Amino acid sequence: MDGSLEQLMRLLSNRGLEWLRQKIMDLPDPCPVDHPGLGPLALAAGCAPVLSGLRGRISPLEVIVLRRFKPPLLRQAAQRVLAGDRSPPMLDLVLAGGLVDRTDPVWQLACDTLAEDADLPLAHRLMLSDDPDLMSQAETLLTTQPPAWTLTPCHVQRVATLVAVLYRHGAARPRLSHARQFSAIFDHLKALAVWAQADGCAQSVARIAFCLRLVDPDHDIADLIADLIQIQRPDGSFPPRLGFSTSDQDFADGVEATLLVVMALHLAAYRRWHGPPPVWLRPQPLQAAATEIAAALAATAGDGPLHLHAAASLTRATGRDWLARAALPALPVEPARLQSLAQISFRDPSVARRLRRLLGLSPDRSGLQDTPAQVEMAWLRGSPVCLKGPVPATLMAQWQRAAADDDRAAFRALARIALHHQSDLPPPEVRQMARRMASAALADCAAGGDAAVLLEHLDDVILLTQLLEGEGPVAVAA
Repeated sequence: MDGSLEQLMRLLSNRGLEWLRQKIMDLPDPCPVDHPGLGPLALAAGCAPVLSGLRGRISPLEVIVLRRFKPPLLRQAAQRVLAGDRSPPMLDLVLAGGLVDRTDPVWQLACDTLAEDADLPLAHRLMLSDDPDLMSQAETLLTTQPPAWTLTPCHVQRVATLVAVLYRHGAARPRLSHARQFSAIFDHLKALAVWAQADGCAQSVARIAFCLRLVDPDHDIADLIADLIQIQRPDGSFPPRLGFSTSDQDFADGVEATLLVVMALHLAAYRRWHGPPPVWLRPQPLQAAATEIAAALAATAGDGPLHLHAAASLTRATGRDWLARAALPALPVEPARLQSLAQISFRDPSVARRLRRLLGLSPDRSGLQDTPAQVEMAWLRGSPVCLKGPVPATLMAQWQRAAADDDRAAFRALARIALHHQSDLPPPEVRQMARRMASAALADCAAGGDAAVLLEHLDDVILLTQLLEGEGPVAVAA
């Protein structure tokens, strides 16, 4: 492609971006989570980082999207996904959430939940997971060409989206099982290009033009680009079908085709990804949730002394020594209060050691540790403690049933028992219930709950953090 064509492609893509700017700025601010324009906004949010990466600088689309797609909207969408909502706008908002706030624990919890959802499209799960089995499924689909008479725009979309995700939209090259797999994928894309042009689907042509350049940066896509640049409407948008028209398009009607063509024009004009690839963080969302709740709880206490229970929980959640501000009870400590402190400190040697010093506790030489309460007390006192083996099947079944029934009291009680066992990551039903509880706790935290409610939520999230992001097997107390 010569310089004049590249200049034309940049001009047309900028006209498309101006159309997107006008439509996005017509959305209300703040944009409610049920607004009909949220789906198109989510699609634009997913494409914005791609355009920035291809340009090598922040794209105008990224600036425009962030004026309407803000952290509160992302959190609302993530909470709906955690509650079971799988509508396309909510999914697209969560998948594009890294553009808005990568540190939001609710968004991180929603991403983990989606990565485990086997009912989602393969491309969505690959965006959120590096599971080798998913990669194998994607490779099989991309290297298998169906008969030409069975091709549909849906198949083109599925293949093109998978290729784009594997290549991270040009920022990286995937590791396939064999080098010849790249040729098989390329042949598949070329066959789809012929079909897309014959079918007259502008979205399919744009998708395939983009993917052909991802696989082979030197491949000539001039004929595909020529089909695209001649269909731009006077308002700057691109239609879903190849063909001439002068009518304006609504946001919902023209957003997907316009975004796809603009992306193809960007890759053709700017040739490759510029700058470092985007970084997908693998944080610990439950720990982040505990930190957020702890900050709200600490704010309710002000500068005054802290209740010993609250100080121990804050110390455990943040790693800071809040016990130095604790209002110490009269000694000896009541058995019920001492048992609650034992629960808080269980499997955390640092908090147990600080409490032991504050309360003047010494190891219990009786050696009786038959119940969870006795094991927790032995941990607090500094006596040797051994965890049990894997969680029994009956306990696991009860735990899963409590999660399925959304019985939080039973789930919490069974989780405390499971903490006394050495086990691998809990099953999906338990993990999803834990994320829902953490999301609900953060919602109450944002609503401004009192100190007692916040402390209960903090203890719950600390417990869930141990089970899902825990410290690993522990043989003895500090």
